[in-house]
Amino acid sequence: MKLRLLRRSGSSRPSARVVAFGSALLGAIAVSSFASCAENVDEAPLPEDAASAVPEASSPVHELEAGMPDAGCDASDPSCTAEVVPCEKVAWCLVPTDVSAADMLMAVWGMSKDDVWAVGSGGTILHYDGSIWKATPTGLQNTFHAVWGSGPDDVWVVSSTGVVLHGTGFVNGAASFTNVPTPISPGAQVIVRTVWGSSPNDVRLGGMTFSGLINGRLGRGDQFVKSTLPDGGTAWRPLAGTPLVTSIWGSSASDVWMAADNSATNITTTHERGLTFHGSPADGGADANAGDPLTWTPVDAQSVNRLEAIWGTSANDVWAVGGQGTIRRISAGDERWQKIESPTKANLRAVWGSGPNDIWIVGDGGTILHFDGTKIEESSAQLPLGPRPSLRGVWGSSANDVWIVGDRATLHYTGPKSAMGGK
Repeated sequence: MKLRLLRRSGSSRPSARVVAFGSALLGAIAVSSFASCAENVDEAPLPEDAASAVPEASSPVHELEAGMPDAGCDASDPSCTAEVVPCEKVAWCLVPTDVSAADMLMAVWGMSKDDVWAVGSGGTILHYDGSIWKATPTGLQNTFHAVWGSGPDDVWVVSSTGVVLHGTGFVNGAASFTNVPTPISPGAQVIVRTVWGSSPNDVRLGGMTFSGLINGRLGRGDQFVKSTLPDGGTAWRPLAGTPLVTSIWGSSASDVWMAADNSATNITTTHERGLTFHGSPADGGADANAGDPLTWTPVDAQSVNRLEAIWGTSANDVWAVGGQGTIRRISAGDERWQKIESPTKANLRAVWGSGPNDIWIVGDGGTILHFDGTKIEESSAQLPLGPRPSLRGVWGSSANDVWIVGDRATLHYTGPKSAMGGK
């Protein structure tokens, strides 16, 4: 399917990742590839067929004015914003977009300060050119869960195993995306939660577990790796696995981390929620059983909560965040993840930083946390009127150019402000 989007505006070992994979194969849960839905990420175990409804409509960001009161919001309620504070008094400021008030943004990623992408529910794909955010219509109603690219002309946007869009960037004022679906049958489609790669030829997808042919045999899988067809086209090779994959990040093709939750797919592993795995090269270039160029080794995250995002500044400094304010960090020499004291119990959904002493973490209830190399503190933001939004994605081009996206909110950080009283 070709969519023409007019610019309207370590060591060798058997793979330890496949958990409870045997002859008893569960049927895949069908997910409509054109349903506008987003996974509800909370602290309850997530069934494979669970999806949350799109938030109710509310005033678009660009219709809000600083200081305008909201009669339906109690100023004493810490979970509600009754007044939009002036931009100059906070670290993060609201920026208008073309997002419908009924939709949410799920993820943000870019190549530079004037080439940034954000995706979300209702088929939303936005691009920022350094001046304004503009929608690139898709004609779809899918929720896009993640966006990543290897360069300005190689961008991936993922929704489900049946809707995996590849974009070539903006050319002559238009963006072109082509659907490159996985081989999973239409009746067995599931959500794809994450996409990451180290180059145009090394790209991975992860998400909910699916049933299908894996190396010629019916099995259960939760990842795909990109492969090239004889004619030069792109295909996806399914990989065996049972946990729900929530996030993938790596410092290189041979050093990859994955966060996963095995509680939703196996009644004997309901305690296996905060799983992490480290991927390193497999002997012979691919695991003989899984067809994966990496061997996955479990690493203890010391977490009973699902980890929603994993990201690092280098191979020796990796962060993971998740439910109930969970923050973990692993450094060179650590045999397991270290617990980091968190100032919040809010579910945390995304993490990014410009370096080891400049880390941003975002989550529910308008939560924005910053690590300066010594301590983690809450950051201030201009939020839309009403319930404090869930913030779902964070990315920046530098320490003083960082974006956050979420429900009814797109926020921009441009560096410290003297008017904030030293903050």
